Amino acid sequence: MKKLSLITKYIVLVLLWFPVLTIQAQRRMERLDRGLVAVKTSNGVFLSWRVFGTDPKNVAFNIYRNGTKVNASPITGATNITDAAGAATSAYTVKAIINGAEQTQADAATVWASQIKTVNLPNRPSANHAPNDIMVGDLDGDGQYDLIVKWYPANAKDNSQSGVTDNTFLGAYQLDGTPMWMIDLGKNIRSGAHYVQVLVGDYDSDGKAELACKTAPNTKDGTGKYLSKGPAATDDDGADYRNSDGYVLSGPEHLTIFNGQTGAEMATIPYVPARGNVGSWGDTYGNRLDRYNATNAYLDGVKPSMVFQRGYYTRMTMMALDWDGKKLITKWLFDSNNPASSKAYGQGNHNTMCADVDNDGFDEILTGAACIDHDGTLKWTTGFGHGDANHVGDFDISSPGLEVWEVNEETGSQPDHYMIRASDGHVLWRAGGGHDDGRGMTGDIDASQPGSEVWSATVANTFTSTGTSISTAKPSMNFRAYWDGDLQDELLDGNKLDKWNGNGTTRLLTLTGQACNGTKSTPNISADLFGDWREEVILHDGASKLYIHTTTISTQYKLYTLMHDPVYRNLVSSQQSSYNQPPHLGFFLGAGVDKAPTPNIVLVGNGTITGINDENSFLEQSGLVLSPNPFTEDLYLRASEEFDYIMYDLKGVEMEQGHGQNVYYAGSTLKSGMYIVKIKSASGGKVFKVTKN
Repeated sequence: MKKLSLITKYIVLVLLWFPVLTIQAQRRMERLDRGLVAVKTSNGVFLSWRVFGTDPKNVAFNIYRNGTKVNASPITGATNITDAAGAATSAYTVKAIINGAEQTQADAATVWASQIKTVNLPNRPSANHAPNDIMVGDLDGDGQYDLIVKWYPANAKDNSQSGVTDNTFLGAYQLDGTPMWMIDLGKNIRSGAHYVQVLVGDYDSDGKAELACKTAPNTKDGTGKYLSKGPAATDDDGADYRNSDGYVLSGPEHLTIFNGQTGAEMATIPYVPARGNVGSWGDTYGNRLDRYNATNAYLDGVKPSMVFQRGYYTRMTMMALDWDGKKLITKWLFDSNNPASSKAYGQGNHNTMCADVDNDGFDEILTGAACIDHDGTLKWTTGFGHGDANHVGDFDISSPGLEVWEVNEETGSQPDHYMIRASDGHVLWRAGGGHDDGRGMTGDIDASQPGSEVWSATVANTFTSTGTSISTAKPSMNFRAYWDGDLQDELLDGNKLDKWNGNGTTRLLTLTGQACNGTKSTPNISADLFGDWREEVILHDGASKLYIHTTTISTQYKLYTLMHDPVYRNLVSSQQSSYNQPPHLGFFLGAGVDKAPTPNIVLVGNGTITGINDENSFLEQSGLVLSPNPFTEDLYLRASEEFDYIMYDLKGVEMEQGHGQNVYYAGSTLKSGMYIVKIKSASGGKVFKVTKN
């Protein structure tokens, strides 16, 4: 019997994670343009553009310079080229070719002078404010991401620090810096990384993103007006609820959703839960009660909901909300004070993530040591307590599904860091103990090792995803990014972009600008904002400039935009929550695995919803029927054309193969158990998970 390679076994494990022929609703994602970017280099003009997650596998492209086609034949591979004849004054467009037909949409770009685009923000709130975290969304429906900038004052505080702060402002800008609006959160929202969590998403599927956050009396919307809806209609906007130490421990608390295009208030509701007795959160001066996180989550499997979290050191609460275009609707409330949820007490991080960990089509909320199911019930907890860093993705390719890499702040007998199977909270391995492990990272930095590598501040060495030490050296542990064209993660630390060399790092690039959030040294944002699947990095100058960095290194890999991977897109929405963490993919991309699974999504924009699911074309064209499942004696295969099939057991061992036409009976000699069936024909291929009773 044949055995599968390690990488093929990984693919089988991935397929095991996806139920056979389970019909899940398609998630609504942003309809973006091709994100064409053109950069002048010493070799001409480097061009890069998006593939959509809904594009057919054979999508091709034409590039035009000043109206003249650049490429001699359609570009079918990676979506980047260098135009040797390009000039700084050239104007470019890209057109997709789908099923042999060039599409009419032509997305345009002018040429950047270098790989750094300086964006001037003309409406700096004051000389004491600087750009901090950035959220992204298509606010005006033009297919391009807009930037929502948190303007923090110089006297912003951590919750543990006393002192009055100046106001936080939220400013919206197009990618070229054109201002759209400015929200003033007011004096009753304290400024600091743990206080201001902003969610951005197209919650009502109208093709334009909204944004929501905690507000209070004295908040002004993007039109310059005080809030006036719901409980804000009767509050006192002149009141100052700050105490002598600068904390806000009294007064109304609101949650407001704003129009993304205008910044206007659309609805305001009471923030739930209210602070209540300050001391019940673990201290009496206001540190623990005002620890907030937030993330988008597809709780119904179709459209994004908003999840706002309050508390994690002790009491942990959440409020899940929908926006239907007219009103905010509470989906559920979670509170560790409730008996059924009590095991979540103290099991939160300085960050909150979101992913569909059990593959039921609905997202779960991952707080580090706990997981909240899509319906607001507690799914699991490790009991290891509060942590500083939380990473979610497919890190261990020997284990089906997603993992959580958790870096723990708890001392005593708790581990310093540990790997969790995300579906059920099972701890795959752990290391260290007794330390406040303040920082940790994961990424596929070493192509010689399967899966991702992991490391943290207080535990010596760099490890494989299964816990084997591979080096006594450790790289930086703040952020990661795709940059140089291979499938490995680069290391982003402040303005430094480094490459792991097997026993240390080599500098790839020193970026222009400053990082954010003190020693955390995080970018304003790092995400796949335009161009091909590699990521952009935005830094700032400490005043009123942003520096947008994009790669000009060629890649051979053709991948759809990372923003069409549902896990990655959700993690971008929560990247700026408290202790910023980088986004990861919901599938493994790295050594030996250079293909991305087709996402189950449709695109929303301009009031329409469209999608292409090329992966299912085989089912449609071949008329394939596979039944029954589970089966007892024979598995019935029927197709309108010739096909080949192979059946594997769960260890990746080939158990049976055959060739059929029209009708074929398979699996009669197999023992009871679960199997993978791979079917191919002239129309394509499909893989199924089947069970024999």
